[in-house]
Amino acid sequence: MNTVREQRELGLNGTDFKNHVVIIGWNDFGKSVISHLVAAGKQVAIVTKDRSNIDSIREYFNSDQVFTLYADYANHEMLEKSNIREASIVFVNMNDDTEKLVYVINLKKHFANLNYVVTLDNGNLKNTFQNAGVTYTICKNEISAKLMASYIFEPDVALFSEEILAYAQTDTDYDIKQMKVPTGNPFVGSFYDKAYFDLKKTCNVILVGLVKNKEGKRQFLKNPEGTVTIEAGDYLVMLMDGTARTKLKKQFLIHEEV
Repeated sequence: MNTVREQRELGLNGTDFKNHVVIIGWNDFGKSVISHLVAAGKQVAIVTKDRSNIDSIREYFNSDQVFTLYADYANHEMLEKSNIREASIVFVNMNDDTEKLVYVINLKKHFANLNYVVTLDNGNLKNTFQNAGVTYTICKNEISAKLMASYIFEPDVALFSEEILAYAQTDTDYDIKQMKVPTGNPFVGSFYDKAYFDLKKTCNVILVGLVKNKEGKRQFLKNPEGTVTIEAGDYLVMLMDGTARTKLKKQFLIHEEV
């Protein structure tokens, strides 16, 4: 029985999570990211090569939301147990930029058609990572610097920026969401302007932009002018509180997706 339980705890039986986030590496920053993902209802698979991390992760997070896998990061057969091919995105969470770059290059040889995200200490490496096939590169120092500058000369804007970056915990918290427009949705075929006024009137939601996928590339139209038409598969980017989010899901049957 102990062997069976240990296999389950170490993730050796695999997971059936889909459209989830796979995180390679565990540290305090990763823990904070996972807390926000779990609060947003996103399932996460964590891969760690440190056996002692497993107990810590299981102590903090429910196994229904977070799957833990004890494996060497270079063991691609073991990574399959995280159902990595069905993940919406892979977050490579290592401590060194060079280590991340080498790892991503090797990982993409085995899992080419996935979205990858990394954080960087050195913002000058952004283009290098993007050329290596990383979908999103985030420089922690750049974000901190922008927020700090905002607090200095526009503190109220900075406070609101922090609020909308985080997942709304209560009905009065504000948040920015992107939601996919499914086939058959009443907004399909509508002009952006009409959707803007309809959303504000019926749900108190502010539409701030539209994301279109053209030939595999995402195009973010920020508050577009003119006769921009909403199509099935587009993403609406909206500012809302928790109450508005509930109304939106009921009336228009759209949900968060990546």
